[in-house]
Amino acid sequence: MGKFSLQDRILFMIILRFILSLCFSLILLSPVVVLAADNTNPQQPSIIRYESIHHPVVGQSGMVVTQNEIATQIGLDILEQGGNAVDSAVAVGFALAVTLPRAGNLGGSGYMLLYLNELNETISLDFRSVAPAAARLEDFLNEEGEIDYDPLTYGPKAAAVPGTVAGLYAAWERYGLMDWQDILQPAIDLATKGITVTPDLAYALEQAVPVMSAYPSSIEIYTKENSDFYQSNEIFVQKDLAWSLQQISEHGADAFYKGAIAEKITEFMKSENAYITADDLANYKVRDRAPISTIYRDHRVVSMPPSSTGGLALLQMLNVLSEFDLSAMPQGSANSIHIIAEVMKRVNANRRKGIGDMDFVHVPIAGMLSDSLATDIASDINLSQATSVNDIEGKDALHYESPDTTHYSIVDKEGNGVSLTYTLGYSFGSGLVVPGTGILLDNQMRNFYHREPEHANAMLPGKRMISTMAPTLVFDKDNNLRIVTGTPGGSRIHTSILQVLINVIDYGLNIAEATHRPRIYQGWRSAELGLEQGISSNAAEILANMGHEIEIQQTMGSTQSIMIINEILYGSADPRRPGALALGLD
Repeated sequence: MGKFSLQDRILFMIILRFILSLCFSLILLSPVVVLAADNTNPQQPSIIRYESIHHPVVGQSGMVVTQNEIATQIGLDILEQGGNAVDSAVAVGFALAVTLPRAGNLGGSGYMLLYLNELNETISLDFRSVAPAAARLEDFLNEEGEIDYDPLTYGPKAAAVPGTVAGLYAAWERYGLMDWQDILQPAIDLATKGITVTPDLAYALEQAVPVMSAYPSSIEIYTKENSDFYQSNEIFVQKDLAWSLQQISEHGADAFYKGAIAEKITEFMKSENAYITADDLANYKVRDRAPISTIYRDHRVVSMPPSSTGGLALLQMLNVLSEFDLSAMPQGSANSIHIIAEVMKRVNANRRKGIGDMDFVHVPIAGMLSDSLATDIASDINLSQATSVNDIEGKDALHYESPDTTHYSIVDKEGNGVSLTYTLGYSFGSGLVVPGTGILLDNQMRNFYHREPEHANAMLPGKRMISTMAPTLVFDKDNNLRIVTGTPGGSRIHTSILQVLINVIDYGLNIAEATHRPRIYQGWRSAELGLEQGISSNAAEILANMGHEIEIQQTMGSTQSIMIINEILYGSADPRRPGALALGLD
């Protein structure tokens, strides 16, 4: 296989999987199999029995699950070459900057949860973007004193100081095994030689070009020479991005924060009268955070602390749901959906209150995760009637204290696990490519809370804005790693992860079944209870009679998950986003 290109290998594997699937279908329909299973003899079992129509990918020595087929294959290649889960995660992170430009990035930020099996230790790395030192809210006010969200959303002033390159490098420097250059080379090759445009990428680029059209450096990269859109099956080469990746390969993270890339970023920012300076880049630091956790049905669920709000919200929802016996209610039934929705709206109200960058504000984590607060929230839920969102306010946890992103999950042969979520903010971030670098910048300045100057998430120089990203690990009662998961999805991140965990822990579904089941979403500002297609019409009717305002919505999240049972790895790539792929290593 060595003489074939990476894309040839991926195509071969897809065709092979289709042929195998067809063969299995023919076998299952074969009269020979039917005759061999004598249903008149209860002592004779069927030769083949499948209890589910949803099957995860199986592996014994490693598993990589990402939103992009090429990135998944690169991550698996790294494991095959002797790399560990961190090496694989770093290679995937840089590859996604090439293959999934709307979310994969060098100019964004994120979080990593890492489990080191030999040390039985879980590590949390916060490489969230930070506000430049010169950023001021008054710069984003119009003549009437109201917030002008356009410059907070698009263009050079929307960009915060990126953390992705620092985060990936820090993870590798501390825990990686392979040579840095070997990990970066697959991404460099993809950018240099080009990738084949998929229908999904062609669509995403076409949607993004109207925003990018304001920035010649972006149009130059993401359209063809005559400014036409890239079409499916065309080759998309990113030579400027290849240059940036080569700089990072040769000089590590310093290339981005102190070297040639930093010079291009700061020169451009100065020419645009924008914020990011050489000092902002040079002073950027990855933060080590203490992971947060809770116990749910004898499972220890671990997630990200602030600046992530998603991790706190996920754990608090699980705490409240511990007060109810979900397993006594059929999965997908109106009663189970009602309970979950009522918990979502209350915890989503809490998520807005008192949470910010812990380098700047005190966050009452113990209070938010306390059993007494969970009990108080649960006691407020009417089991037969929906509560209006207008009647729900966030609870002050101090009294109890003693839309576009991507996620991937990796487990290696030593049992180490990585759950990593990173983002540009909006799809394609700020829409702005720094000239000569091929790097899209994020638009995370929008993610501060701008209406209240004293809010815990108010903009301040050097401060991290909050995020719902919530990479998550789950351990069983014997402290064995059982689930690695996470998702993109903005405000639906923690609620999507919640439902995967409920499906596995409460309902005993395999990880593919848990991923594929329809999802719901309930916020606290708007009354609509969002349902994905596939929720039964009978359940929807009962929910409406209970007072829920039902709305059929688009798909929610894109969980990329791994489940471990008896040292066997089971991977599930969420079908809600095109091109996701799980691959196992035997």
